Amino acid sequence: MKKVFINKYTLGSTFFTLLILLPITMILIDAFGGDSETLEHLKATVLEDYIFNTLKLIFFVSILSLIFGVVSAYITVFYEFRFVTLFSILLALPFVIPTYILGYIYSDIFGFFSPLHLWLKDLGIVEKHYFDILNFNSVAVILSLGLYPYIYLIVKSSFLKSSSALLYPALSLGKSRTALFYQVILPLSRPAIIGSLSLVIMEVVNEYGTVSYYGVDTLSTAIYSAWFGLNDPKSSAFLSMIAMSIIFVLLAIEKFSRGSSTYKSEAISKKLKKVPLLGIKKYLAYLFLSIPVFFGFILPMIWIVFYAYRYARDVIDEEFAISILNSFVSSSFSAFFIVFLAFFISYTVRIHKNNYTKYLTKFSGIGYAIPGVVIGVGVLSLFSTIDHALIALLDLDELLLSGTLIAMVFGYVVRFLAVGLNMTESSYEKISINITKASRNLGLNYWQTLLRVEFPIMKKTLLFAFLLVFVDVIKELPLTLVLRPFNYETLSTKTYEYATNSMIQESAIYALVIVLLCFIPVLLSNAKQKEER
Repeated sequence: MKKVFINKYTLGSTFFTLLILLPITMILIDAFGGDSETLEHLKATVLEDYIFNTLKLIFFVSILSLIFGVVSAYITVFYEFRFVTLFSILLALPFVIPTYILGYIYSDIFGFFSPLHLWLKDLGIVEKHYFDILNFNSVAVILSLGLYPYIYLIVKSSFLKSSSALLYPALSLGKSRTALFYQVILPLSRPAIIGSLSLVIMEVVNEYGTVSYYGVDTLSTAIYSAWFGLNDPKSSAFLSMIAMSIIFVLLAIEKFSRGSSTYKSEAISKKLKKVPLLGIKKYLAYLFLSIPVFFGFILPMIWIVFYAYRYARDVIDEEFAISILNSFVSSSFSAFFIVFLAFFISYTVRIHKNNYTKYLTKFSGIGYAIPGVVIGVGVLSLFSTIDHALIALLDLDELLLSGTLIAMVFGYVVRFLAVGLNMTESSYEKISINITKASRNLGLNYWQTLLRVEFPIMKKTLLFAFLLVFVDVIKELPLTLVLRPFNYETLSTKTYEYATNSMIQESAIYALVIVLLCFIPVLLSNAKQKEER
């Protein structure tokens, strides 16, 4: 084993990592800290339903997202037909509309008092066959429409890297395109498929806005209700531990099922020639690709723009401006700290690369695999403990940390540090370590090398990471609901507030701002890909 270097960089990275892990540790302590009457009641009555609904939602959303994502990526990469380039772009755009906003929109479009339902009622169709959209099936479909772009974008990138050195021999041996897909392309793309599916699963467990509005009881809604509705931290911590366990168990099962298998794509020497789609196959492709594009982006976007314009005068006021300002303040501070910590930790790994620092980055980014409401509960528990200790020690009259912007920003750092780490680590991989060594040989210390050499090279990537985290924070709902200070409204909480108060159409202007901001990473990502080419 390589020697572990003990210095200010490894000590600093260790300190920040332990700080990130504290809220998760608090959840485990509270979860095993004893049983409350509420927890015993939950175990005896509805806990099994919460777990079953969560697992069932994971299963159905995973299946639908895989169908939409993998098949769409395969069609657009390996087949040629008119408008294929347009579809390639449009298929990624549902990513810009948060799932909870999709849920509110479709409840308004297909709800009991919607124009569609009233029209069907006038025709006499729904008198005998009333359809209730506020159910589990609707949630599964809506989450799939909002989350499949994770799979589509990552798997598409994997398909584009498929080596013709492997695909052409398979075709020359008589394999059909269908057999090539199932026997060669899919196995080679398994890491991309599983990796993107794990992101979908994490988002499903994290989802709160849609499931709570549609009345589907999952662990996410149970955790929130146990803390704020029942005022029972132990029950909330216990439920949080179950939610974390589900994610880690599913990831562990996949890792063990993979065994010692390795997956590596060779450099592309020649692109596989696209096959023209003709006749009925072309129209079936149009039909299939149009479903996620229309229901995941076009229809919701029409709704958002129409009602944002219609209710703009009634909603755009001082409160609207304050919500935007609050969102920008909390997101900016969070993104800055996240990028700074990611830059520092990644640099520590770069200059002292060993098993210790390697696992340090994995542990520091663990928050992304944990639902936002769980992290919120852990941060509240941690800061509440610290506040009570300070009150007893300093004889204070009020809480210093709980319910403040500090707590909310810290929660965002725990949740999204992995995003910054992924960006900085991938950027460092493209910079030769010889540059750092040359700088050291010229007399610069590590800190001077960091500021004068690495930072100027990476500043574009760091800006991109800042904007990516900035947008992630702005659209985050469950964590914000748990940790926001009293009367501190953001764009996401105002959208949620209007929806829960049966004012969905008035929430459109807030949703529009969120959606427009979510376009930023998509546009930057496209520009970055063009620059790399």
